[in-house]
Amino acid sequence: MRSVLLGLLLILPILSGVAVAHEPDTFTVIVREDRHDPSEVSLVVNDTVQYYNVDSRENVTHTIGLDLNGDNDFDDEGEFSSGVLHSECDWDNDTDCRVAWIFVINDTALVGNYILSDIRSDGAEIEVRLNIAADVHIENAPDIGECFGDCEEDEEEPKMKRSSQTDVQKVMMLAGLTMFGGASVLLLAMIMQRS
Repeated sequence: MRSVLLGLLLILPILSGVAVAHEPDTFTVIVREDRHDPSEVSLVVNDTVQYYNVDSRENVTHTIGLDLNGDNDFDDEGEFSSGVLHSECDWDNDTDCRVAWIFVINDTALVGNYILSDIRSDGAEIEVRLNIAADVHIENAPDIGECFGDCEEDEEEPKMKRSSQTDVQKVMMLAGLTMFGGASVLLLAMIMQRS
């Protein structure tokens, strides 16, 4: 029974094939008084970026988003935003209050490089960079024009190799080996005769 189980454990990975995929990641950006840490985030589709506000100045909020036309709102077509981010919330009295924006990148239409605006309630603006790449899976496939499957292969004719030695050199080597062999036999005979 154990040998069957061991055999299955060894064969199963071979039969299952190989799959490579991107595991979704979550990136956290800390929203500070005068900057974001990090100021630029690069991720791929299916990742998540979370902007967390730690700017604890009184009555200062942040709104982060894409303002395509520069009108300081995020209401136009193709624009998006975090909504107002506070440094702390009283959820008992304000259930819509937020301290973080969790932006899930799950649409390939979002692939590109963006300069987001962080517009603070005091009127200041900070640029934030967001780079979104496609989640590309490279498959090992034949190149265009290559054969895949049952194809006739061109057989190459075996090439004749030429020796770098001339016939005279071959005869001289044969004669030298013969002489060496003869001398060895004579030496062996002399040693045996003395003992």
